[in-house]
Amino acid sequence: MTSSDLTDRRSVTAELARREAMLETIGYAATRIVGGGDWQAGIQDLLARLGKAAEVDRVTLFETHKGPDNEMVQSCRYDWCVSPLKPISSDPRYQNMPIKDPETPDDDEFDDWARRRQRGEVIQTVRSATSGYTREVFEEHGTLSFLSVPLTAGGRWWGFLGFDDCRTERAWTEIEIDVLRTAAALIAGAIERQQTEAEIARQREALHQSEKLTALGSLLAGVAHELNNPLSVVVGQALLLEEATRDSALTGRAQKIRYAAERCSKIVRTFLALARRREPEARPVQLNAIVGMAVDLLGYQLRTSGVELTLDLAPDLPAFMADADQLHQVTTNLIVNAEQALAERPAPRRLKISTRFDKARQALRLVVADNGPGIEPEIRSRIFDPFFTTKPAGQGTGIGLSLCMTIVGTHRGSITPSETPGGGATFTVELPLAGLPAPKPAPALEPASRDNEPGRRILVVDDEVEIAETLAEILTDLGHRVEMVSQGAAALNQLKAGPFDLILSDLKMPVLDGPGLYAALQRDYPAMTGKIAFLTGDTLSQRQGEFLAETGAACLEKPFTPDDVRRFVGHLLQQAH
Repeated sequence: MTSSDLTDRRSVTAELARREAMLETIGYAATRIVGGGDWQAGIQDLLARLGKAAEVDRVTLFETHKGPDNEMVQSCRYDWCVSPLKPISSDPRYQNMPIKDPETPDDDEFDDWARRRQRGEVIQTVRSATSGYTREVFEEHGTLSFLSVPLTAGGRWWGFLGFDDCRTERAWTEIEIDVLRTAAALIAGAIERQQTEAEIARQREALHQSEKLTALGSLLAGVAHELNNPLSVVVGQALLLEEATRDSALTGRAQKIRYAAERCSKIVRTFLALARRREPEARPVQLNAIVGMAVDLLGYQLRTSGVELTLDLAPDLPAFMADADQLHQVTTNLIVNAEQALAERPAPRRLKISTRFDKARQALRLVVADNGPGIEPEIRSRIFDPFFTTKPAGQGTGIGLSLCMTIVGTHRGSITPSETPGGGATFTVELPLAGLPAPKPAPALEPASRDNEPGRRILVVDDEVEIAETLAEILTDLGHRVEMVSQGAAALNQLKAGPFDLILSDLKMPVLDGPGLYAALQRDYPAMTGKIAFLTGDTLSQRQGEFLAETGAACLEKPFTPDDVRRFVGHLLQQAH
């Protein structure tokens, strides 16, 4: 046997041994990476096995992704190397690397490699065939031969596996390349499976959150009805008291009661907007005025908690179209969150609220910054999720920041958390000056006078006696004859004695509710269907909304003022005349 034959036999034997080792590695990848729960847990061991089987000195796994400026970059996520080579995955130079190196605008080699990888091509080269920046990189790392195999996961180019041989310029055989393609495909399959599982988990969580919001909507619909009924009495009676008394001190007290009740009602409507995605009510508002109201409301609470409040409000901010009550809720929630976070920190506890106008962006900015514990990075992406809270049971509902996100979103703005310089949390709310579109003008109702068609026969149907009595008092004062019943069946009995000029009925009642009463009128007293109007404490109820849209019946929302009732009834009586 000649020495040439012996060399060839040794070469073939080495090739077979390398191929067998690579195939064993593929088997390992199939069980450990694909069959395992988390591909990342076994990737480091797999890269080491691939490197030893392929007889190379370095194996790298690069991911292509969007960088800090939303441009496409590549980063070395994992690598393995023999001694004395050093890993590059911990080298900042190999994180967020531009696909095209900005320092080498005339070097098209990397650009060409990126295009070829996107097409699914395997790239192999040797140092002597390179030039320019590529040659410099090869020399820095001692690379004599290089092979890269692309990875495609989820229908997109995910990255590539890189193999560096620092001992010889070599050419990989087709069989070796096919084996390494198989390894890359197994890794890509594991990545795609994890992406799919993450998407399923995200969708499951979104469904779970949607179900919770639906439940919240049903709960708040009932809360709205139960709160708006007594608030109607408080608002109505306070206004009647204002009108009846000539004592300025008593009038002032009645006004304070009415203002507080109206604010409670607006808060209920804001929570309904969270649950039902109701459109905000746009009016010209001043951001500084909203901040001032929130600070007035919470000033005592902040002082007793030892919080040093600093206001840095830019003067002469332009007005913009927004829902003042909803933005007041946002500001209040952010201040309360900051106060609760600061309670965990020793003095000094500082809270700074700033407002600015960005002329270039034509946007108003509200910044609430504290020097509290800040927001841990691992939960920052979840703080706006409904019902997510880090507070102990009984100290937080987890809907405050979700409410803020919803409200700011409906105002076409953004809310962004960040770290306060020196420690703490900062929330920046940006609201476009264009704001919300101006509301369409509602059809004007003729102002009602005290002698406007007096003496009409009106039936009030409401299971809340206090509301029925308040309505009766307002209408009797106008000269109308009012009868009261507590539910729909009793109203039908009253109609047996003769027709009414107008029926004012609550929508939500026991036994026979508003829609049920309307159906009974269609059947037994069809002429009265044009003379019935409704009252409700939850106009956001889908069922009630569909009923009102279908029948075209007029509706007055609770809580109402005496003047609201006068205009509403006057308009209805004029239409029926």
